[in-house]
Amino acid sequence: MIIDLTNAPSNKNLRVVSINAGTTAKQRLISLGIHVGDEIVKLNENGRGPVLVKNVTLNSSKIAIGYGLAMKIFVDYE
Repeated sequence: MIIDLTNAPSNKNLRVVSINAGTTAKQRLISLGIHVGDEIVKLNENGRGPVLVKNVTLNSSKIAIGYGLAMKIFVDYE
């Protein structure tokens, strides 16, 4: 099931399928450590604020992504 990150369930492994954003936004996400194909975990519940994620693939620290940008990240989960 492919949905945007804001609607994804929390505390589940999610795979980044695509990023439907402009070049600058994609570069920003890459610099934060979010890439297509990475496994991430959404750490907070659905809301209108920033979305906290952890990249499981890179074993990174927590990253806060703004709500608008999180809506452009599409993930898949089982």
